[in-house]
Amino acid sequence: MNLLSMEHFTKIYGDRRIFDDASFFLQEGEKVGVIGVNGAGKSTLLKMLAGVEEPDEGGVVKANGTVVAYLPQHPAFAEDRSVLDCVLDYAAAGRADRNGEGHQDMEVRAKTMLTRLGVADFSQKARELSGGQRKRLALAGVLLMESDLLILDEPTNHLDNEMADWLEEQLKGRKAAMVMVTHDRYFLDSVCNCIAEVDRGKLYRYQGGYSAFLEQKAQREEAIAAGERKRKSLLRTELAWGQRGARARSTKQKARLERFEELKNRQAP
Repeated sequence: MNLLSMEHFTKIYGDRRIFDDASFFLQEGEKVGVIGVNGAGKSTLLKMLAGVEEPDEGGVVKANGTVVAYLPQHPAFAEDRSVLDCVLDYAAAGRADRNGEGHQDMEVRAKTMLTRLGVADFSQKARELSGGQRKRLALAGVLLMESDLLILDEPTNHLDNEMADWLEEQLKGRKAAMVMVTHDRYFLDSVCNCIAEVDRGKLYRYQGGYSAFLEQKAQREEAIAAGERKRKSLLRTELAWGQRGARARSTKQKARLERFEELKNRQAP
């Protein structure tokens, strides 16, 4: 079942077009890793999928009843709330109790997750936390939610190897769909079954993890390069024909001149 989709969407910041008539689809159970160069728009895509930002053109369509859990790059908390309260507040926003879980049980799970993430003082105030600690609190809150879709922006940031291994097992064991941005290539290979590449305003999908992406991307780029070589060869042929003094005296010649103009004006990859 299609869980979420954005068709023909555009996003502009100032005079820069981040996305230009791009599309994104997510099926139930898909775990998508979003990759691209810095500044390509990966975090912007996640914000639009989570409903934090709106595209300038197009829109997000979600299946009825879909519960989304979103981990931003820089989570915010009420400064006077305790660590435990912050996590429970975060989880409550995603209807963590829809399966009938009691408050006490949720507290136990929250403390267990916080401990695995290196947070031991549950009464510490949010205002005393570092950026990395805040990120780990938000991560625990997101994992505590009973969501249909996880949207994670750099979930492995501020985690040591043991914490990252624990998170990997958590994500692999969840049935929820997922869209994630991370620079951890091993994590992409281990957790994701699909890669979405943000490249110059467009989105390209590849089945499999990061290793499969590298192979399929090389094939796509070779096909694009082959098409460009063919275009240039045809352009040289048509240019030579035009330089011999051809005149548009017939329908056939007019069509050939029009093809020459189309080849000449086509944007190179």
